[in-house]
Amino acid sequence: MKKLFLLFFTLCAISLQATAQSRSVSGTVVYADDGHPIIGATIIPKGLTQGTITDIDGNFRLQVPDGINTLVVSYVGMQSQEVPVGNDLKIALQNSEHQIDEVVVTALGMRRDRKGLGYAAQDLKANELNKAGTTSLADALQGKLAGVEIRPSSGMPGASSQIVIRGARSFTGNNMPLYVVDGMPIQSTADFSTGQSVSGTDIANRTLDLDPNEIESINVLKGQAAAALYGIRASNGVIVITTRSGKGLKQGRPTISFTTNISAETNSRMPEFQTTWAQGYYSTANGQQMYSPTSSMSWGPRISELPNDPVYGGNTPNSFNNQDPSQTQGLYYVPQRAQAGLDPWVKPGVYHNTKDFFKTGFTFNTSINVSQRLEKGNYSFGIGTANQNGIVPSTGMTRYSARGTVELNLTDEWRTGFSGNFVRTNVDKAPTANSGVLAAVYGSPASYDLKGIPYAIPQDPYTQISFRSLTFNNPYWATKNNKFNENTHRFFGNTFIEYTPNINWSDDKKLSVKWQIGTDSYTSLYKDLYEYGTQGQAGSIKNYGVTNNIFNSLFTANYEMDLMEDLQFAAMLGNEVNQENKRTYEDYGQSFNFGGNPTIQNTTIQSSTWERRRVRTVGFFGSISLTWKDQLFLNITGRNDIVSSMPRNNRSFFYPSVSLAYVLTELEALKGNPILSFAKVRGSFAQVGQAGTYYENYYYSPSYSGGFWTNRPIIYPIGGINAFESYPELYDPKLKPQNTNSYEAGFDVRLFNNRLSIDYTFSRQNIKNQIFPVPLAGSTGASQYMANGGKIHTNAHEIIISGQAINTADFTWDIGMNWSFIRNMVDELAPGVENIFLGGFVTPQVRAGIGDTYPVIYGTAFRRDDQGRILVDENPNSKTYGMPLTAGDPKVIAKCSPDFVMGINTSLRYKRVSLSATFSWQHGGEMYSGTNGLLDLYGVSKKTENRTDAFVYPGYKADGTPNDIVRGGADDPGAYETLYSDVLGNINEYSVHDASFFKMRDLTVKYQLPKIGWFDISVFAFARNVLIWAKMPNFDPESSQGNNNMGGVFEQFSMPQTSSYGGGLSVTF
Repeated sequence: MKKLFLLFFTLCAISLQATAQSRSVSGTVVYADDGHPIIGATIIPKGLTQGTITDIDGNFRLQVPDGINTLVVSYVGMQSQEVPVGNDLKIALQNSEHQIDEVVVTALGMRRDRKGLGYAAQDLKANELNKAGTTSLADALQGKLAGVEIRPSSGMPGASSQIVIRGARSFTGNNMPLYVVDGMPIQSTADFSTGQSVSGTDIANRTLDLDPNEIESINVLKGQAAAALYGIRASNGVIVITTRSGKGLKQGRPTISFTTNISAETNSRMPEFQTTWAQGYYSTANGQQMYSPTSSMSWGPRISELPNDPVYGGNTPNSFNNQDPSQTQGLYYVPQRAQAGLDPWVKPGVYHNTKDFFKTGFTFNTSINVSQRLEKGNYSFGIGTANQNGIVPSTGMTRYSARGTVELNLTDEWRTGFSGNFVRTNVDKAPTANSGVLAAVYGSPASYDLKGIPYAIPQDPYTQISFRSLTFNNPYWATKNNKFNENTHRFFGNTFIEYTPNINWSDDKKLSVKWQIGTDSYTSLYKDLYEYGTQGQAGSIKNYGVTNNIFNSLFTANYEMDLMEDLQFAAMLGNEVNQENKRTYEDYGQSFNFGGNPTIQNTTIQSSTWERRRVRTVGFFGSISLTWKDQLFLNITGRNDIVSSMPRNNRSFFYPSVSLAYVLTELEALKGNPILSFAKVRGSFAQVGQAGTYYENYYYSPSYSGGFWTNRPIIYPIGGINAFESYPELYDPKLKPQNTNSYEAGFDVRLFNNRLSIDYTFSRQNIKNQIFPVPLAGSTGASQYMANGGKIHTNAHEIIISGQAINTADFTWDIGMNWSFIRNMVDELAPGVENIFLGGFVTPQVRAGIGDTYPVIYGTAFRRDDQGRILVDENPNSKTYGMPLTAGDPKVIAKCSPDFVMGINTSLRYKRVSLSATFSWQHGGEMYSGTNGLLDLYGVSKKTENRTDAFVYPGYKADGTPNDIVRGGADDPGAYETLYSDVLGNINEYSVHDASFFKMRDLTVKYQLPKIGWFDISVFAFARNVLIWAKMPNFDPESSQGNNNMGGVFEQFSMPQTSSYGGGLSVTF
């Protein structure tokens, strides 16, 4: 009865279209795999908006007006069909998911049969890409690609992400892939690096300008053979993005789609803190824990005992209660409250300062698109907005985008079109590491009311109030007064004209010529403002930015023919010109005269620099493809690039590639096999390079930063006169591009009528002629020499498995897994150089070292015996008696490469309800977590709560026996502070943690409403970055420092990752 009632209700809602002259049409709709009837399939006469649905037996009957000869049959999760009008029709619908794509977009926009590819290429469709309302392309890709490492810096709005395909190619240079949007190569990396990444803010990648809602598909060209036709820019792989175009729609009326969602963000992992002990330290002189209201440490007395403190306690006579405790019983004196003009006497309390500081962030994401396929073309126009408020006060992002694509067949021979994208982004950020706003949040004592006590004295808003010295700012003062912003206006797009002549040679011959020109033009403005009063100093301001105009011209000629009945031939010749005109500037002001006027004119020391640079690459390329009996595929390419950024007599470079694929299931013995649906083996070789930057020695004026003139400041200025000096970095006049030889082999298998697929790829990259600066002795007059030197190799294994566990008309369950093992090894550096610096402090550092995986952490380590066991101090007169010893010189303390990374994707559909989820598992790898170490050092972590029990540190003595030295307890009350603050706090290895984790990337539940006239409506709810299990305590391992090659492995007061919970609505009509 329930089914009949639902059927009756739906029929009433839809109603039948009838006219004065019509005919009756009937039929049955079934599921193609098992012949079972489909209940509720929609049947609409083509060109109309109303029709009918099938009954509980899959049958339908409706009146069709004369003149209409086609029916459109559809059902959620199935491929729609157009069938001719008739009676007693039997229509079989197939599942729309997991069909083998016959054609994929490869290099230079070429469309090739997937089964003919001799290399690995993985693609994602729009419905796989943006299931959970994310505004970030990198976030949308996580967990879905094999052989691709995605390392987000944080969950903050506009945060940078490192996307690296099959491991690093360069020690210190760019490892990010080339992005190509609708055939136009665009800038994707950040124009400014975070450098050593130990202060300042993150800087976004330019992939921030891409709206995932407007993407139709992404194809990742992983190996060099796949990307070789792009030449010297594609040594790190290529991500080919196709935006909505209307091409795939049915011809007819425009299709309008509207999507909106809202989500709330919270800190993905909140650190655990001790709530027993107050601010202060252990006093050897007094033999007890002492309360100190301005100490950075929380090794003081119990919070409950603060009223009994001899100096600040209200139960004892002291100078603050005028030696009369009668009015201050049960209270204690807080000098910061007195500074703020508040009553300084308060009861002891426990304050959850970290929870109080972080707020709930919100994201609003909306897009609308109009697309149509016409008789002679197609178009698509869309606009989108994204507005994010971060979980850290004063952080957020807004992005406004508009795009349009038009393609038009002018005649049977001429075709033209254009694609254009305009984006405006604005990001407000917060600093990390040494200037981090979170340093005084995580480190705040449980006894101090960080939120409740004002952050500045009433009579002077630029004099801070804090629980400690102003090495770190009061976080509330900093988020109110200091500003860090980046603002970008960008346009990128292209236009083309294509000529395909009707030449009466024969039906098998085809010639096409295409010319495309495009531009990528943007201006990004950055501001780093440390207001007057920052860290108790006079502050500074830096305005800097970039204007970049990139012009691209691409000409290709394609020819296809049959050499014989079973042998097809295709060839392409082309030319590409890419010119980049970039101008950067920096205006800097140090020491404001007074607060409230944060301009460079209000500073006492000012400097200004700018740089203009032009780089041109001219490439000539060609490819030849042979196909034999649709089972053997050979592809050979070659490209010669001429690069202006290299030395004048060393600018021309040729890069070849060859790939071969053999389809085993085209053999007669395997055709029609009921188990093995498809099988292919493939292999490829390619060579490609990455250009460096060469400068002839030149003169420059030293710059001012951090209170110092760089290099030899004595000559600048003298008596107000500026001088110039030789630039301290020299360049090798024989500099050449780094070179990558890439080898790849693999197979693709489809089983059980394509319901189970297994792809495996092994690849090896041998990279030589690395370009990096080699340190020089001071006697040379220069600091470093930019030259070729060093080798690195990468081995990568990739497995992709996907299948349909259940596949019926009403219920489908698909599950997929991608697994990656990537190992970078440093083979050589320049003569005399054993390792090179990538970022970090004096110790610890991120480095590349000979014989190590790339990268590693270098720093102070535990002293160990020959068996690797930690040794303890055996001197009974030592303060650190029974505690671990420090090794002598710094060494490698962490290897950052994970053992493997796995993504798991699953989707279920029951009738109109669907559920999809993505999981990520990283096993192994290590990272430095300075925040965890410092929380222990300060005595605020949950780990330091037990300070009364005796302990034996788990180490060994020099004679090989286990440590049995007892420390702590009632007779040794300062032992825990000594252990964490004086010993472990000075051993970098202590802050190294296993970076393994398992998390649910996203979970989406969607309900597809029955079609109402023209309207397809779905509602959905989602969660992102939830249910995390990590070996590292307190923090998400995907929170780190740096938008460069040290990203993902080094963390200190970094911005946290976030969890999101939200929902939305999608309407198409």
